[in-house]
Amino acid sequence: MHIVLRWNAMGTVSASLLHRCLCRQLPWIFRDDDQLWVTQGSFVNGYRVRADGIINKLPTCVLKGHGEDACRFRKRENIVVSGGSDGSIYAWDIESKRKRFVGKSAHAKATCAVDFSPPSFGHLIVSGSKDQTVKLWRMKTDHYDDVDLEWVHSSNCCPLQVLDHRDRVWCVGFSKDYSRFATGTAGITTEGPLFVWDASSCQMIASFGDVYQHGAGILDLDFETRDLLLTAGYDTFIRMWDLRSNKCVLTFEEPFDSAIYCFLSIGKYGIVAGTYRCGMVRLWDKRHVKPVQVRGRQPQP
Repeated sequence: MHIVLRWNAMGTVSASLLHRCLCRQLPWIFRDDDQLWVTQGSFVNGYRVRADGIINKLPTCVLKGHGEDACRFRKRENIVVSGGSDGSIYAWDIESKRKRFVGKSAHAKATCAVDFSPPSFGHLIVSGSKDQTVKLWRMKTDHYDDVDLEWVHSSNCCPLQVLDHRDRVWCVGFSKDYSRFATGTAGITTEGPLFVWDASSCQMIASFGDVYQHGAGILDLDFETRDLLLTAGYDTFIRMWDLRSNKCVLTFEEPFDSAIYCFLSIGKYGIVAGTYRCGMVRLWDKRHVKPVQVRGRQPQP
């Protein structure tokens, strides 16, 4: 697993080998101020990032609980929530490394995406799965002891809401004010792959299917603001949606027709996007229709 340490304005890149995996694996990665968080097998590991940008080889925090591979996770403040390929959901307090939520069989199939709100906004967890459902859960405000995990498992596995999408759910995400959340699916139904819901009532606010072809699923999404939503996926586009008009206001097309697996909005104008093909990562400027930099091996024409 190679981690890019620096990517400067001139396009110069320095990278480091963090972990060598003997089996095929697609990790999920998140970087905060001084920690790099990575899924490695069934664990979510945190690595210290030094002031000079160098990543320590040994993890400083190891979060475990999943019976199979960890799929995606979300970190906010001192809480990490993760979904597993065995359908489980776990939440940990990073400081104590103790569990705040345990759902060993939260979904019938892999939990592909999770997000959560802080205590002041209800401490909700939203999860999406291959079992074609999105579920809302309430996170505990204090810790569980390991001796109580069987009771915890049975008490946690009662979702507040279950939203049937009739399609595999690939991604979920709360808005910046936690008043709404969006869900992205594989896009094989007539309703389309993108939905926005009210977080308190779980009523659908909007759905977007007119611009998507059959099978053009959403693989990643993120709210820029309460009303601006970025999405990307199989149709090779990054799209910005304005929820005040329910229209797409910006599009960025991947030049080599590759599905866009994930992206990160940086500052006011930047977007970094990772593609399925050739390990390419592109840097976009929202003021331009073409990418400004690329990292990785480009396919031959």
